[in-house]
Amino acid sequence: MSDFQPVATWQSLTSDKLYAGHLFPALQQFSTHIGLTISRPDHRNIAHDIRQRMPIPDGSIAIYQAEDVFEHVPYTDIAPIITDIHRVLKPGGLFRLSVPDYRCDVLRARSVFNDAGDVVFDPGGGGRFENGVVVDGGHVWFPTFETVKALFDHSPFSDAGTFDLLHFTAADGSAALKPIDYSYGFVKRTPDNDPRVANPRRAMSIVVDAWKR
Repeated sequence: MSDFQPVATWQSLTSDKLYAGHLFPALQQFSTHIGLTISRPDHRNIAHDIRQRMPIPDGSIAIYQAEDVFEHVPYTDIAPIITDIHRVLKPGGLFRLSVPDYRCDVLRARSVFNDAGDVVFDPGGGGRFENGVVVDGGHVWFPTFETVKALFDHSPFSDAGTFDLLHFTAADGSAALKPIDYSYGFVKRTPDNDPRVANPRRAMSIVVDAWKR
């Protein structure tokens, strides 16, 4: 008997839960999700660039999750992505976003700064830094509470939904660490799941739950 499984497509979508990024078999916490991958489609992953409009009807998806993906997308390209996520969510649907928090001491210790004290490259995020530019897929912006909140303040979730920043580091260095309901989707880089920030507990990711009304 053949164990061949056809490649997932939008036309054969078998789940109302999407994950931005390639889902590997070891990620059992996302066994109910379908991944969106640029280069490696298979039975669990649809070939799709998240910067493109999803070819599915409005109100099709219950959950859309993105962890450690949006920081690889230029900041100016993200607003239309969030708008399309809101479009495809069912009423009451959830968009869970997590991105690195560049006020976290763990991330800052490995980062490269310019003369003004701004992060310009994170070697732990992949890619290379050449002539003042991040190339080959590294982090192209370096999220903070303010930059992430601005994305949602100017999104459909602001007036046709709600959003809550659950984990982040404030400008004064204090950490907001609201409880995360992991039954909606696992988040790896939190003090609950990453020993690097477990003691003392502090935010390593900015985690946002945004609900469509």
